[in-house]
Amino acid sequence: MGKYEKIKAGDLYYLKAGDRHPADTYFHFSFADYYDPQNMNYGVLRVVNDDNVKPDSGFGTHPHRNMEIFSYVVNGQLTHRDSAGNHEVLSRGHVQCISAGSGVTHSELNEQDDWCRFLQIWVLPEAANLPVRYDLHKFSPEERENKLLQIIAGTKNKDQAPLHVCQDVNAYVSELTDKDKSVSFVLNEARQAYIYCFEGSININQYPSLAERDSLKIDGKANLEFSLACAKAHFIIIEMHRA
Repeated sequence: MGKYEKIKAGDLYYLKAGDRHPADTYFHFSFADYYDPQNMNYGVLRVVNDDNVKPDSGFGTHPHRNMEIFSYVVNGQLTHRDSAGNHEVLSRGHVQCISAGSGVTHSELNEQDDWCRFLQIWVLPEAANLPVRYDLHKFSPEERENKLLQIIAGTKNKDQAPLHVCQDVNAYVSELTDKDKSVSFVLNEARQAYIYCFEGSININQYPSLAERDSLKIDGKANLEFSLACAKAHFIIIEMHRA
């Protein structure tokens, strides 16, 4: 059984949407005005922000450099534009992936009348000043419903998912809707995982249950089985080499 630490939703740093910030945001690690030297990262996982963006608002054009970034849309529609000429609108379950490398500017906007919630995840790259790359994939609900779906692959297994980052990291999502179904995941000895339940709640064999917005860090070998703790659950697993 791997070493673990549970992070309760109430322990996350929360910033309410206002004139200077366009989203109700839960920060998992130090970011922007939130700074805790004891909570900078988890291995190569640098940022997990749970952003719920106000209607007709969002994050205007801003730069990124030397970071691997992927976003997972939970609800609403997210509009992406960048300096490489990409323009996309993503909906629930869709994923965009950016290798910011040598430098890119982009915007992430909610141009709709309803709120847009998405997970913004940053991973430290394996090298500096890599070529800029943008990809997206519009996964279907059926691909993740009562299944474990790999949405991001790492440099060692690029062909295992439609999207990849320039680091030894894999990401999986699942949306459980059937109380008689479960999904399994094996974490190897030399690996660690960050699990975030962002909708509903889940039971995990041998480990603490996760309510909405609870997280779990696991280091080392673990055989994980996820099942419903309420009517539904939607969660992500970010798996990487151990720090």
